Amino acid sequence: MLEVWQDFLVFLWKYFSPGRHFKTLFASWKRDISKVGRRGLHPILWLQSAMENMITRLLGAVVRSFVVIAGIFSELLFIVIGVISFVIWLGMPIFLLAIFFAAYGFISGDFPAASFWTFIFSFSILLFLFSRRLFSDSKKNYLAMDLKELSRQAWFSRVWQRVGKKPSQSTLDALDNQELLNRFLEACHISQQEFEQIVDWELKNQIEAENASKFWLKENLNQVSPIGRDWTYAYTVNLDKYSADLSQGDFSEYRDSKLVGHDQELNMLELVLTRPSQNNALIIAEAGVGRHTLVHSLAERVRSGNVSPALKNKRILELNLGELISSMPEYGMLDAALEEIFFEATYAGNVILAINDIDRYIRQNPQSPKEDISSVLVEFLNYPTFQIVGLTTPRKFHDDLERNEGIMKFFEKIQLGETSPEDVIKILLHKLKDEEKNKIIFTYPALEEIIKLSERYFSDSPFPEKALDLMEEVLLYWSQNSYEDYITPQVVDEIVSQKVRVPIGEMTENEKDKLVHLEEILHHRVIGQDFAVRQIAETMRRARVGMASEKKPLGSFLFLGPTGVGKTESAKALAEAYFGDENRMTRLDMSEYQKADSVDRLLGSIESGKTGVLSDKIKENPYALLLLDEVEKAHPDILNLFLQILDEGWLTDVFGKKINFKNQIIIATSNAGSEIIKESIEQKLAPTDIQKKVTDYAIKNGIFHPELLNRFEGVIFFHPLSQVDVLEVTEKLLRNYAERLKEEKNIDIQFDSGIVEKVAQNSFDPVFGARATHRYIEDKIGDNVVKKIISEEAKEGDSIIFGVKDLQ
Repeated sequence: MLEVWQDFLVFLWKYFSPGRHFKTLFASWKRDISKVGRRGLHPILWLQSAMENMITRLLGAVVRSFVVIAGIFSELLFIVIGVISFVIWLGMPIFLLAIFFAAYGFISGDFPAASFWTFIFSFSILLFLFSRRLFSDSKKNYLAMDLKELSRQAWFSRVWQRVGKKPSQSTLDALDNQELLNRFLEACHISQQEFEQIVDWELKNQIEAENASKFWLKENLNQVSPIGRDWTYAYTVNLDKYSADLSQGDFSEYRDSKLVGHDQELNMLELVLTRPSQNNALIIAEAGVGRHTLVHSLAERVRSGNVSPALKNKRILELNLGELISSMPEYGMLDAALEEIFFEATYAGNVILAINDIDRYIRQNPQSPKEDISSVLVEFLNYPTFQIVGLTTPRKFHDDLERNEGIMKFFEKIQLGETSPEDVIKILLHKLKDEEKNKIIFTYPALEEIIKLSERYFSDSPFPEKALDLMEEVLLYWSQNSYEDYITPQVVDEIVSQKVRVPIGEMTENEKDKLVHLEEILHHRVIGQDFAVRQIAETMRRARVGMASEKKPLGSFLFLGPTGVGKTESAKALAEAYFGDENRMTRLDMSEYQKADSVDRLLGSIESGKTGVLSDKIKENPYALLLLDEVEKAHPDILNLFLQILDEGWLTDVFGKKINFKNQIIIATSNAGSEIIKESIEQKLAPTDIQKKVTDYAIKNGIFHPELLNRFEGVIFFHPLSQVDVLEVTEKLLRNYAERLKEEKNIDIQFDSGIVEKVAQNSFDPVFGARATHRYIEDKIGDNVVKKIISEEAKEGDSIIFGVKDLQ
């Protein structure tokens, strides 16, 4: 009770601020009126300003005097109330005895008048006792409770909801048994540390909710703005038309955002703004990491009074320069409007301007000179009372701002990095406060799954934005298809799998069957190459069940072997089997990237401003197979780039943008060592021995460095086609041709017996493999059919028979 009384004394003095108002008793009301921009002495205008200033100072003195008197009176009154309460508390036994006698006298009829007034007085004491009970700090000391005692609280049911499962009564009764609790948590896929984080989060929320209803607590009193906080600062009439005052109230989309993990940057921002000079800040961060939240968090500190004294009376105004510029009907009017607005901000003395995308208004843009405010801005940046917090991205800072030394010398750079996954879950929990007022919706494992999958599959935006976006999608999906009490990891997996068209989470029976029989599926398109197909299938099975590294691509292979033996076809078959479509394959002919400028072509060039071929293709197809044909012909600098890609799963382009390869299957093909493979096959060496010989050959001849070969999960050789393989390939190519003819011209073609052997005999070339057979079919059979179509021997809907004699 005594502590509450002391807090109220401090609050009243702060609320009425008699000391501050007394010091500024004869100061102007909203500062003196000044006729800016005039030259020479204008007696009438000067006299007008003097009279207006005299009136406003007199008005200010009257109002401030009233507030000072009211403040002193309130303070004295509360002191008296406190003293009386203290005396009553000391004489409590006497007052209780008086209550007893008063009640007895009133009932018996003796001394009715005296008894009546004694009763009234005693009843007042009871009211005092009640108020003392009300204002006393009666909250439960949750922090002193053990887990078992906490579990008996009504709010603790939210903990079990967050876990996703309520324990049995026997587990509840034995919460002090760590082993029993661990078994329960393990069944829920929750670690002991995660459970402690859940309990800690709900405990803090409960304490915060209970404290919010107690207006007399010190932290709640501190959030009440004092009377006349802005009386000594000037009006900003024109500025207010194009700005939002964040320090008075936040009604933007960021009002519920929570800044987590960036306390150091927030403290730095506050420190910069308290300087007497060079007190402007430039926040450099990618969109989505919390740069707006940083500014809004500072504004929240100002509103609650939890800032240094130099910032307590500041107004943080979010200036909408785009709206101001668009409102100017004619070119040339902007400078005058800016000068007026910036003068108001400077003259007010307590304004901090927050400007989003400040680079847009400072860069020299010949296409839109109207947006350039550099000349006006430089003029005002010299004034210490003119303060700006600018927001930009790293790329725009380097492109548009860094070289502008005339403006940058006034700014302190504050760089904001991506939020760590550990902090993102706190942001998600904070964002869910309103959604989960009545019951928990997301289990803790579901939130962790959101963070895990958003990190792996969504690289276009940083944390926490991508996790927040995914959480909103999951919540929307769940609300429309609510078949569970909670959102579980399985729901998250299902949504992300649908979104990226990649199997995630628990495998369906169909997918299990596909993975188990992956060799057979690949062999539907790939003839022979049993050893290569088996290695590919084994690696992809490991990746799907989570045995492969999550920091690397889904799979990475180097296919070695002569031309036309199935390397490219294997890549297409794998794309179809894993991603569901052979078109989900990005193909790059690395023989086109042999020159020194090849890196710029792949990753982009700052000089030209063009993005790279590789970065564009990965952005267009983030979940696909990347095929690098004839990789040994690429420039050495490009091969060095793939060292990082294969090892870490990402790369940064020249513009500082992160390119994510973690959702790619990377296959590089090479003809290196094809002669070694042919000789080894003839010597009937084992596949593993052939693979070793080819690898040694590639290293010895400097075709590939050992560090690059070691980065691939599999270095797989493809042997030349055998006679049986050639016949199978020929039959498959003829079948493909027939299907294409039917689809494009609606003509059925049937081949006589013996055609397969004849085509294989006439076409197969050990050097070019199946490619020679494909060309032969197009030249001999295809040309023959085209002639029949032109001569109208074969029309749409017809059936033709192609025999050996037609090959002559």
